[in-house]
Amino acid sequence: MSNLNYHECVYRKIPFFFANSISEPWMLNAVINMGVCAARITGELAHHLDYLKTLPIEIRVWANQPGAPFNYEPLIGGWFRPEDLNELDAIDVCEFQTDNIQQEQALYRIYAEQKQWPGRLEIILKNFNNEEIINRMIPPEFQERRNNCRMRCQTGGNCRSCYSFAKLASLELLKPIKEKIENV
Repeated sequence: MSNLNYHECVYRKIPFFFANSISEPWMLNAVINMGVCAARITGELAHHLDYLKTLPIEIRVWANQPGAPFNYEPLIGGWFRPEDLNELDAIDVCEFQTDNIQQEQALYRIYAEQKQWPGRLEIILKNFNNEEIINRMIPPEFQERRNNCRMRCQTGGNCRSCYSFAKLASLELLKPIKEKIENV
């Protein structure tokens, strides 16, 4: 939307959505009540997929953007790995936040064609400054655990799955093994 306000769009029956990502269920319900045809989600909503399946609008994500409007730790944010896309039946459109067309083309090849990424997550995720996490070391059940966790770790819950998976996929875990191999 640029010059038209949403009332005008509703009156003229022009489909519209807001470019800002929505991270909270109450905000998503508010924009649905305003008449949007789609919403880009992140944060808690990216971890509440059963709820998203029930909504009458198109759901969009920036797969490579871990951030949210509030200061969620990037590790638990609203990002998705290429391997996770087959688990995301609640998501209608997967987009990428990039600085140029070459980055977008590379991410498209990784997510849509190769459907996997063996390297460090920081290379494919924007504003993810943890060079220790190796994607190929993250177990396949990672996304299944995140699908409906609702980010309980941020509200005092005891789910620490993202942190546990990150420890398993850390280069720190491999250092002793690498040292043993080098000493042989």
